[in-house]
Amino acid sequence: MEIEVKELFYDSFRFCPKAFQLAFRKIYQQLKVVDNPLEVKGIVFISKGYYKIHLWNSRIALHLQSEKIVIGQFLYNEFYKNND
Repeated sequence: MEIEVKELFYDSFRFCPKAFQLAFRKIYQQLKVVDNPLEVKGIVFISKGYYKIHLWNSRIALHLQSEKIVIGQFLYNEFYKNND
C-alpha cells in the first residue's frame, strides 16, 4: 500500500526516543506490504476507514483512503512534554 505521512506527525515524531522510532519504522514497513491495516500487530479498528496504532503507550491516527494509508498525527504521545 501507498503510505502518506503528514507533517504534523513528523513534528512530534522527531522528539521520540530512537527505540520508539525504530519500532514505528517496523510497523511502517509492514503497512507497505499488507492489504489490510488490521494484519499488522498493534493496529486497532476505530470506525469506517479509521484506525489507530498502539505503540508503547502512544497512539497514532491512521486513515485508509482507497489504496492509500494516511498517518496523520499522534492521538496521544507519551513523550510530549508540556512546558507551561
